[in-house]
Amino acid sequence: MLVTRAVRRLTTSIWTQTPRLARNVVQWAPAQDLWDDPRGPLGIDKPSPKLAALTTDSPQWQRDLHDKGWALVKAAVPKERALRYAEEGEKWLEGFNMGYKRDDPTTYKSTNIPKHRYGGLFDHFSFAHSQFVWDCKSEPGVREIFARIWGTDELTVSFDGGTIAIPTPDEADHGKEPWPHSDQSAYRPWAHCIQGLLNLLPNGPRDGGLAVLSGSAPLFAQYFKEHSPPEGGWIKRDLFNWTEETLQWFYARGCKWVKPEMAPGDFVLWDSRAVHYGAHPELDNKRMAVYTCYKPAQFMSEEQRERKVEAFKKGYMTSHDPTDFVLKEDQFADWNILHPYGPPSINEATKKAIGIMPY
Repeated sequence: MLVTRAVRRLTTSIWTQTPRLARNVVQWAPAQDLWDDPRGPLGIDKPSPKLAALTTDSPQWQRDLHDKGWALVKAAVPKERALRYAEEGEKWLEGFNMGYKRDDPTTYKSTNIPKHRYGGLFDHFSFAHSQFVWDCKSEPGVREIFARIWGTDELTVSFDGGTIAIPTPDEADHGKEPWPHSDQSAYRPWAHCIQGLLNLLPNGPRDGGLAVLSGSAPLFAQYFKEHSPPEGGWIKRDLFNWTEETLQWFYARGCKWVKPEMAPGDFVLWDSRAVHYGAHPELDNKRMAVYTCYKPAQFMSEEQRERKVEAFKKGYMTSHDPTDFVLKEDQFADWNILHPYGPPSINEATKKAIGIMPY
């Protein structure tokens, strides 16, 4: 059984327990929600990696990524393994003992699962460091995708979150509203990061999942050339929130919303400049996905490597960028229990991707 003694102690007091925090051995930059460097996002003063050039041997998904700003890779992970990871995700959720039971729809309530955003996006409780998440991120088929994207297999990995979205038809305000955004700053309008997610459950047209504005990534820089910033400037961190009014500019240039249908084990990619959001399930099916991003390790500074190793040891979660990351908000909060199921076991390749071992 996945639940450990440490988790059993959380049955009634998960929101009030204090995590056992050791003294930091590195200096942390301001957290994601507090970032306000007037120059722009972290790493704005250093070069970005270049996407590997397309060749006659490039698969269609790689061409789609360059042309449209997103791509779907079918069967990146065997279906049977993806479904097994989904079972482990259910155990992770049930183990908090807050009332959720995977086979009982009457327990599908936002109050029966730990703190989350947008209907099931987990940024806390060391979700990124749970065993099943690391197993997903360590899949050879996933790493091979990013090796092809960047033209190198010496990669470093993100500590981003994931989604376990349960249908909540009786909660009208539980993650139902679209939240279109780009995960890149207006001050960094060039190609800089490719994000991805491993899909773990059957994902049809009304089962929630990634919704992406196809064609928006290649137009990202042009938008900011043609529009003046508000007083105080654009958002400084790697984020831009879009409204229906601002999206009209993209619609007028032929961009259209796409919600890819995916089987367990499919992997979807998007340029961080692409307008996107995570749609909530409309029907009775759940949605489960592990967000995964790799970039060339040579673009990570030694200071960031030390931060990454420390974050792994402590169980902290970070923003999506594997090299220019900052901590997600509230990682030091009293209610944010770290490593509730204990630290994960990882292989040598993953230790190198974290920075624990050199390439």
